[in-house]
Amino acid sequence: MNKDYTLAKDITSDAILPTEQGNFRMRVFVDDKGAEHSILSVGLDNTTKAPLVRIHSECLTGDAFGSLKCDCGPQLRAAMARIQEEGCGAIVYMRQEGRGIGLEAKIRAYALQDLGMDTLDANLALNLPADGREYDFSAHMLKQIGVEKVRLMTNNPL
Repeated sequence: MNKDYTLAKDITSDAILPTEQGNFRMRVFVDDKGAEHSILSVGLDNTTKAPLVRIHSECLTGDAFGSLKCDCGPQLRAAMARIQEEGCGAIVYMRQEGRGIGLEAKIRAYALQDLGMDTLDANLALNLPADGREYDFSAHMLKQIGVEKVRLMTNNPL
């Protein structure tokens, strides 16, 4: 699905973000629906090789609260550490909670998981998509900062 993001706002803010894993340059982008997404990067200006990139979908329960129902928080922090070790890479942080279904629906799916369903079955039982995430704006963001090739870091190779 190729959308034309020529009307999308470009970078709206840009600053250094100190983290436990090290300093990242954080740039915020606003898509054509008004959602704010970000790129945390290191060393992109000083390299000719393809940077290590993780596209990470927002997970409030895992990223911020440390939910044991997912491994999103540890995956995010491990990717940040690995990119710092590499010295060149980026985290593309997409605001698409719960595989794109939103926080409210995600918590309803959590309730079904408490009854024994896995994430996929819970989403389907709620008549939600197995995965409603979109990645075309991620590519747009990377292109806006001059990244044309990546070495993708993922826990979901399909």
